[in-house]
Amino acid sequence: MRTSPRRPHYHGMEHVTDHDLERFYLGMVPDGSPEERAIEEHLLWCRKCVARAEASDRYVDAIRAAIIRGNFDLE
Repeated sequence: MRTSPRRPHYHGMEHVTDHDLERFYLGMVPDGSPEERAIEEHLLWCRKCVARAEASDRYVDAIRAAIIRGNFDLE
């Protein structure tokens, strides 16, 4: 699991990166892996990362919806 270069906050852990939050939401983090457990445990107590995860989830959902809808103006 990558961590952001920000200063560690309580519990001595650093925040989860946006990239890893997105991978987690997309199911790209292997089930039962140490990485998945670390992200899940971090999200249990870090409100800042939960808020960022929710924003990432909304972004991914918006991109998926746009792809499904289509009608792209490419010119």
